[in-house]
Amino acid sequence: MAGYRRRKPLVSFEYGTRIYAPSEGEPRYRVVATDADGQRVFAKFSSEEAARHRAREIESRLASSVLLPGRASAPTTVGGLIDRYLVSLSSRSTRYAERQEYLLRMWVRPVLGDHELSAWTPSDSEAVLDRARRTLAPSTVQNVGSAMRALVTFAFKNRWIPREADPMWLVRYSPTAEVHGQAIGFIPRSSLPTDGECKRLFKALDAAGQPTWALAMQLKHRSGLRWGELIALRPIDLDFEPQRVVRVQRAVEQSRQGLAIKGTKNRQHRVSTFPASLVEPLHDWTNQVERARGREGLLFPGSDGGFANRRTFQRTWARAARDAGWPMKRNTAAVWHPHDLRHVAACWLLFDVHLDPAVVATLLGHANAAFTLSRYVGVRGDLSTTVTAATDDW
Repeated sequence: MAGYRRRKPLVSFEYGTRIYAPSEGEPRYRVVATDADGQRVFAKFSSEEAARHRAREIESRLASSVLLPGRASAPTTVGGLIDRYLVSLSSRSTRYAERQEYLLRMWVRPVLGDHELSAWTPSDSEAVLDRARRTLAPSTVQNVGSAMRALVTFAFKNRWIPREADPMWLVRYSPTAEVHGQAIGFIPRSSLPTDGECKRLFKALDAAGQPTWALAMQLKHRSGLRWGELIALRPIDLDFEPQRVVRVQRAVEQSRQGLAIKGTKNRQHRVSTFPASLVEPLHDWTNQVERARGREGLLFPGSDGGFANRRTFQRTWARAARDAGWPMKRNTAAVWHPHDLRHVAACWLLFDVHLDPAVVATLLGHANAAFTLSRYVGVRGDLSTTVTAATDDW
């Protein structure tokens, strides 16, 4: 009897309905559930199909019941759902919460703020995205869609929207690749600054009286550190022998509340590296910082000695890029950004140093090697010329 009670269900549904397969003591399929009034529902069927049909009927009634736990205080409008969702982000990073708040405030609330939550349909979601597509880049439209999907998932978890009434059903918001077989987000090496162009930038930073930032960008150019990770570095985070190691254990987050230390992306510590050519200048600078500010002092601080401000550095970057002869969008903005040096580092590690993609993924802090490959590895050169030459002798 004890074994009979411990038997696992054949199927478990969202609202607690369970189907049990026939056993030695019961040759029929059993459907067990608890209705909206808390009463136990129990039924037996000779076939699995009949049991599943009954279970779906029970689930449909539970999904539409206002008496389900959590439904009594459910928001009635999409705007109310947005308010509740934003409150739930208190445990997430400040920057993520601010981004979600901005996207929902600017693109979702103006269209759906007063819309009845129970009447929210996929066509309403499409209207939000159509409005966004008129002025936003595809990547930002994707962020808007992702914010709406997160909103819907939050409502699902609280049982404020039944899953069969998904307002994001078949709503597409991710950009599609223009080339067959090419992954979304693929960054061809030809679209990045060359090593020669990068060297001109470093010289321009040095000539502009910014030798510290010239060194910082050289480190970023080879280690692939993110901006927040770079400006959080201390002398204690670098080793020069027996291995050249950069320990990435923290990052700086910039938000409306200011600059503060946070965990690294994916909440995982890692190590990166740098080439032998940077050992001498990095070692000299690290020793200077250690003597002046100790082993916990910032290697690349802002002008006030605290964390460097990204927006302030962008002006320094733009002036140096212009002096280096880089292509410019306008006089105050270069085509390439500091983050592009991370992509340059990834391509250098993959194609010049010839490291295994799994190793490169670890050095860069990617979730897995598959992401690294999809991001940077594609067909290089002219495809038609390559395949024509390869088949000339056939």
